[in-house]
Formats: sequence, structure tokens, C-alpha cells
Amino acid sequence: MKTSTSKQPTHHILFSLLHRSRWVLAIAIFATFVNGISSVALITLINRAVTTSGESYQRLAGYFCIMVVLAIACRILSGVVFARLSQNTMARMRELISERVALASLRQIEILGASRAQSIITDDTTNVSLLFFTLPNIVMQSSVVLGCLGYLAWLSLPVFFLALAVIVIGSLGYGFGGTSAIYSFNAAGKSQDRLFNHFNALFTGAKELKLHFSRAQAFFTHSLNHEIDAVRQHRSRAFSVYSFGAGWIFLLFYIFLGVIIFAPAVIPGLQAATLAGYVIIFLFILMPLDGLLNSIPSLNIARVSLNRISNVLSELTEQDHVGELVSANEFGEANVLSLSGLTHSYYREKEDSLFQLGPIDMALKRGEITFLIGGNGSGKTTLAKLLSGLYTPESGTITVDGHPVTDSNRASYRQLFSAIFSDFHLFETLAGLSDPGSTLDARANALLTKLHLEQKVTIQDGSFSTRDLSQGQRKRLALVVAYLEDRPFYLFDEWAADQDPLFKTVFYQELLPELAARGKAVLAITHDDRFFHLADHCIKLENGQLLDS
Repeated sequence: MKTSTSKQPTHHILFSLLHRSRWVLAIAIFATFVNGISSVALITLINRAVTTSGESYQRLAGYFCIMVVLAIACRILSGVVFARLSQNTMARMRELISERVALASLRQIEILGASRAQSIITDDTTNVSLLFFTLPNIVMQSSVVLGCLGYLAWLSLPVFFLALAVIVIGSLGYGFGGTSAIYSFNAAGKSQDRLFNHFNALFTGAKELKLHFSRAQAFFTHSLNHEIDAVRQHRSRAFSVYSFGAGWIFLLFYIFLGVIIFAPAVIPGLQAATLAGYVIIFLFILMPLDGLLNSIPSLNIARVSLNRISNVLSELTEQDHVGELVSANEFGEANVLSLSGLTHSYYREKEDSLFQLGPIDMALKRGEITFLIGGNGSGKTTLAKLLSGLYTPESGTITVDGHPVTDSNRASYRQLFSAIFSDFHLFETLAGLSDPGSTLDARANALLTKLHLEQKVTIQDGSFSTRDLSQGQRKRLALVVAYLEDRPFYLFDEWAADQDPLFKTVFYQELLPELAARGKAVLAITHDDRFFHLADHCIKLENGQLLDS
């Protein structure tokens, strides 16, 4: 299921996510608006009770109680609904980003990087979700401010226009620093991406940091702490800009209040008897105005985060059919896999040059073992990713029993492979395998015994009892999963590199021949030359070119 890969407008992402909850959102906004209007009604009642005489205080007290109940009920309702909308939106955005990552090509995922993706999925989606805790306050406080201004207009047009002028002039000054604040929020986001990368290094490089004190000091001083401080500085700068802007508005407002109180003659027709009512309204408007101004940074943070999410989504071109039925059945028996004129190129930062792999011509047949050898950087792993359909070749063809592999069936083609790469990931469960329940557990535990892991780990209800193993043992556990997948093509990228000599011999002399005897095509990337004679074919890569060995 493919969708357009063009960049979506920033706010379209949020609006599309909220579309299914539009009526709930409308109810929440209406309740918040009623809360604001009720608050304005309360201040008018208080003003009438303070500034007039002869009124029925009992009747006003009754109206007051009704408005209090209405305001509190609407506030609770809007708060609960917006909290649910906040969490629902965050969950949907995380689902959307995760789905787009799953749909993207492996190369795009590698370019994006785990650290940037984690920053987007955690920090930025949280910023957007917090918008819904801010939104009810914005609606309520705006309605209070507008309601108070409307009440002022009804009481005195000169006072209203003077107050409006103060708000407009103050808002212009407040918005003047908005561009600078948004720039700082953007810079903080980029520093946040780098910070997540350093957080990952803190865990994955824990052993190296403990073994090298000077490296640990340099890492904390020049990398981790530097980015922590960069995020702090950028965000502090942005919030400081907004603080100065809010201070400017309140300065103007207090000047206006001082003029009304201490120089009433400035406004023609201002009656001293009504001065107390104006002062109450002015003081009442200060709190919602302050809340409204404090909400603007949250709005802009959400805006910046939406832009960052939009940018990431636009970089992930959807290519796979995740969610649809993907099956390798269309390739039939899949006896022979052939590569013809296959090429792929990528940029190497160390050499500052473009590396060209291919053209590659080779074939894999079921029941045969093929060893792929070559020096580091010769392109072996890249060829393995092309062969297994994880990379798309720039030119050339891949066929299975003469059936060509294309973009439309590449996801199905990948289902022909079980692969253990050197940077493999071991999942917590056997989810997705064909026969759930005790049968799967029995088969898996039998394989654990075969691979000498029965004393280390067991499998119950399709879950591993532990994954806290040595790298060699984890690779054996990954081999258990590969056996259970039972695919026609098996690919091992330096699998034996972390095994002890005894089990290395078992792998080459027993496990690989056993797979071939079961009719599997086996491709093993290896440097173990003392086992080369066991392969049906031994091919060599040098600088991206395939040579006979």
C-alpha cells in the first residue's frame, strides 16, 4: 500500500491524525469556550455587585453559583477530553512514524539513523502531544480576554480602544522576537538529535569508556555534556525572548492601568464611580493574558516539532507493502537464484570517493554451499544486502527460476531468505513463525540442545528466557530462529567469527552441510580459509569486482 512521498504540509499531518476525533475535539473546544464565557460572566456579576446598589444580592448570588458550577464542569470536561486527545495523538504519530520507517528502504533507514528517529519518536511527538494540554487554556484564556474586552466596549468605547491599542502594540513587540525564538528551537532540535546519538554511545560503548579514563573524560566533556549544554542554551535563549516579550506587554498594560487610576481625566467622560469596575476588569484580565502569553512558546515548540516530523516523513520513501499479504509463493520452488549485471554504488566518507560494486554475475542453487570471501571493504556485505533484496540494485537483474525480481515483488522475494548479518538483532520472541504454541517451543528447545545452549536459555510460549549471552551464544540463538524460519536460501555474514574453535568446526562441517542436504542454498561470508574446501563454490570479491577463487 503506497502513498504519496511528497512532503506533507506541517499542519496537515496533525489535522489528518485528528480527523477521526473531530467531533470529540469540537465538544472539548466548545466546553472550553463555555468555561471562558462563564468566567467572564462571573466577573460581570462581581462588578455589578461591587459597583451598583439596590440590586437583589440573593438573585446575583444564585447566578454566581450557576456560573461557578458551569465553569468548573466545562473545565473538567475539556481537561479530560484534551488529555485523551493528547495521548491518542502521540500514539498515532508514533505509529505513523514507525510505519513509515517500516515501509522505507533499508538504505533510507540507515541514512536516517536510529538516534534521529528516536529523537523524533520520543521528544518531538511528546512536544506535539503537549499542545493539547495547552490548547484548552488558550481557548479559555482567549475567550476570557475577548469577553473582558467586549464588556469594556459595552461600558466605555474610549477605554476599550485604549486597552485594545495597548494589546496590539504589546503583541507586535512580543512577536518581534518570535523568529529568533523559533530559530533557537530548531537549533535545539538538531542538538537533541546529536544528544540521542551520544546517549546511545553511553550504553553501547560502556566497556570502552570504563577501560579508557581519558576517552571517557573527553566523551563526557566534548561530546555528551557539550550537546546537553547546547540544548539547554538554545531553549533557554528561546524562552528568554518570550519572557522579554511578555514583560513588554505587561509594562504597557501597567502603564495603561496607571493612567486609568491616577489620571482619569485623560479619558473624556470617565466617571469616578465606575473606576472601580474598570480596575476589577483590568486586574481580572491580567491572569488569562499571562497564561495566553505563556502558551505561545508551547505552540511554537509544537510547530517546530511538527516540521521536524514532516521532514523525516518526507525523507522516508514508501516502497514496501507492509500490512498487505506478502508471500514468497509466487516464486514457486525457487531452485536457482541468478544475478546478471548487478551494480550498486555508494559514497565512502573515508576515501571521499564513490564505491562501485559490480557488475556481478553469479548464481545460487538449492542444495549447494557457496563461500563469499574477500578483504574488508571489498563489498561483501553490500552484495549480501543486494542479493537478499534489502538493497535495490542500480542496474542488472535478479531472477528466481527465470522469474524477475522487481519493485512490485521485492518484498515477497525477501521472504525467500533467512539471514544473520554481522550486526544482527535478536528479538525477544519467536512471533511471526508458523506453528505457535507447544509444537514451536518443542522444536525450538530441541535446536537449543543441538547448538549446546540448553543450559543457558529455554523457550517457553515462544519467548526466550534470556538474551543476556555472549556474542557467540547470541549468534547461535539467532541460528535457532533461522532454522525455525525454514527458508530456501540461507545467508550468513561472518557468523563463525565469534565462535570458539570447536563450534566453528561444527558450523562448517555439520550445520552447513546439513542445511544443504535439506535442500537449502547456503551463502556464507567467511575468512576461515581452512574450511574453503567444504564449499561447492568459492567466489571472491576485490574492490567490488567478483573473481574466481
